[in-house]
Amino acid sequence: MHITIIEDEKILSNNIAKKLNRNWYNTKIFNSYNEFINENNLNSDLYIIDISLNDWNWFDIIKHIRSKRDSKTPIIITSWYWDLEKKIYWLDLWADDYLAKPYSIEELEARIRALIRRSYEKTNNSEIKYNDLIFNFNEKIIKKNWVIIDLTSKEIQFVEYMILNIWKPVKKIDIINSVWWKFDEIDVTDNTINVTISKIRKKLGKSFNLKTMVNRWYMLK
Repeated sequence: MHITIIEDEKILSNNIAKKLNRNWYNTKIFNSYNEFINENNLNSDLYIIDISLNDWNWFDIIKHIRSKRDSKTPIIITSWYWDLEKKIYWLDLWADDYLAKPYSIEELEARIRALIRRSYEKTNNSEIKYNDLIFNFNEKIIKKNWVIIDLTSKEIQFVEYMILNIWKPVKKIDIINSVWWKFDEIDVTDNTINVTISKIRKKLGKSFNLKTMVNRWYMLK
């Protein structure tokens, strides 16, 4: 996932990018309005924009993104202002979320995940689109190019759990409790999970972009 950070405080923007990069996000930093506009960087999945940029440049950036990109592209604006009226005003100006400084990276990442989940296209109330897959929550089926893929019930449950937690690092024990909930943790070995993942990857291919992280963590990107 590509995130663009537009922030004139260089130390802050570098720290944010460093922490996001550690958690599998690809970030790009711009420290001024002209820097961003001149490069015409409009291929990001989410934008974090500091509204303390000189004059109304930050608003021009939002207008520029909205005029060139799909309106669903999430935008988080940040500022030192805590005034409620200002927050409401800025959120009404096409931003999706507002984060007051100083903020923790954990809160920023939680808001990123929430916006990404919200931005995923729902074909109707029971389906969600992920890459070229369509997952139906009611029927518990997965379609690829409109063809139903033959997955076992456990594989379906695994895919469902990861889609509902997309871009969130999840622990092995959380997966066990959600997918293999009838069994104790002792009965579900690493090999059980690895075999399940291997079978899912063979059936869904690169469409299912699951990353295995250190210390038994997993993330769907």
